[in-house]
Amino acid sequence: MVSESEIKEIFCGITETYEQALRLGRNCQSNIYYRIEDLKEKELQLCAEYLRERIIKVCYPTQPQILVSLKSNFTELAEKLAYELAPGGESLEVYDLEKIEAGNGIRKILKGRPVVLVNDVITTGKSCLEAHNTTTLMGGSVQCWAALIDRTFGPGPVPVVASFTGAPITLIY
Repeated sequence: MVSESEIKEIFCGITETYEQALRLGRNCQSNIYYRIEDLKEKELQLCAEYLRERIIKVCYPTQPQILVSLKSNFTELAEKLAYELAPGGESLEVYDLEKIEAGNGIRKILKGRPVVLVNDVITTGKSCLEAHNTTTLMGGSVQCWAALIDRTFGPGPVPVVASFTGAPITLIY
């Protein structure tokens, strides 16, 4: 079992602090930046193992059947979680969010099935909320968000399960 101190050490190694805030997206900024692209394969695997236990606890008694990955992801977290969460060395289905649209048959696949949304870094940004809405409107039952880093301001429509709680972002308009 992966310890919380191991996870903190991993994220300490990819954390950068700046005097002047960096723009992280269209509507947010922060003085803290997490260089997730610098995560080593073994570190990403440890994060997936750590998340597995937390996702199982949050989703209990339901178990995820499908993972939906946001297009902004740099890592292969969804694929690693798909293997970690599947029974007997199999792999859960992973769908890219941009492929979830009306008329392409995904609605039949998602309808009524437990889904986990996967993002490298989750914020309260528009893209994260839209991902939840799109998946729900297509019939998926979103159980939780899974992320390497949680930079949200607090409760959302479903629980956030993250390896690490990062510094909050500042919304800009």
